Amino acid sequence: MLPKLTLGRLLLASGFLALCVMDAARPGLTAVPASPAAPAPPAAPAPGVAAISGDVRLIPVGRYGFEAPAVGERALRQEGLSGIVAIAGDRYLTIGDEHACLHPLTIQVNSVTGKIRVARFGGPIRLLDSLGAHLPDSALGKDREAIALDPGGQSVWLANERTGTDLHRPSLERYALPSGRMTELIRVDSHPMLRVFGNIRVNLGFESLARGPEGFWTANEGPLTVDGASATNSAGAVVRLQKLDDQMRPLAQYPYEIDRYPARITSPFFLARNDVSGLSELLALSDGRLLALERSFAGDSTGSANFRNRIYLVDVTDATDISRGEFAAGLEGRAYTPARKTLLWELNSGFTNSNFEGMAFGGRLANGDQLLILIADHETGRDEALYSLRLLLPK
Repeated sequence: MLPKLTLGRLLLASGFLALCVMDAARPGLTAVPASPAAPAPPAAPAPGVAAISGDVRLIPVGRYGFEAPAVGERALRQEGLSGIVAIAGDRYLTIGDEHACLHPLTIQVNSVTGKIRVARFGGPIRLLDSLGAHLPDSALGKDREAIALDPGGQSVWLANERTGTDLHRPSLERYALPSGRMTELIRVDSHPMLRVFGNIRVNLGFESLARGPEGFWTANEGPLTVDGASATNSAGAVVRLQKLDDQMRPLAQYPYEIDRYPARITSPFFLARNDVSGLSELLALSDGRLLALERSFAGDSTGSANFRNRIYLVDVTDATDISRGEFAAGLEGRAYTPARKTLLWELNSGFTNSNFEGMAFGGRLANGDQLLILIADHETGRDEALYSLRLLLPK
């Protein structure tokens, strides 16, 4: 979730948008070290172009824009969509960080190319508390950032950057389908391994959630206060990949290094000092590796405001488990081995509706490729954006 701009800045932004939109086909940026001590990742491909990573490839298909239907009740609007998960066939569920509401979404694609042909919302599913009462939108509607299916398929887990109205502690919530009623809440003070996440920076808590063959994964979007500074144009940052089993019992934590970004925003002037970079989403592959979506809103090489999305292949095999001992108190000044990551894809979109935060597997295409869908968090409004890619996995 990006820090909220003030209303005045957003109004200025809409007026200046035509001046600050960058051509999405501009030359790609060069990848840089995640931190001064880290080895440099490989050079980035041109925007929207796949890189090859041994046995895994991502081939971009393209962006799809569409308009959400008008909804009178604000609590049910499809705003700030930041998480998406496949349910069955062409049916998906999405969650936004603006309202306590799930939004069914049908996405039809060309079975050969993976190009999105149609996207349309179904009726919203209002989230309820454990007693079956509506969650008040004003107090409890915000900051749900990611969604994953429960192993039984009859409920979903949501990653929340807060616990109730407590902005300083993230949580994981389970809701039954199709009722939307909460059935379980995992607080970070409920287990010794999770307590370190009580040191989040506000709005940089649990941003991702994925389920794989060995259980769930989540991570903080930006570094904990005990783990170091946020990413800048001169240094990267580190977050914690949290592994849990199918019952949401914590298993291990691994350090993941976020890239630095090329420059601070200098144009347009009213967006200066709004730079942010973090880990937005995770997906788990069948072999235990992960796909990680990094997103930054910062300056490009010229300082112009730019949304940059990158997808990495992540392997924690040789990474240090930082869930116990001295690492539980923080990572600054301590030696550890971060998860290994390899760049698969990058997209630079300028100052456009391209804040891609959610990522989900789709179905198989005609040639066996796995479909991958990204969804953009556009804050408020009716303009929606999706992006599809083809994932080529080892046979």
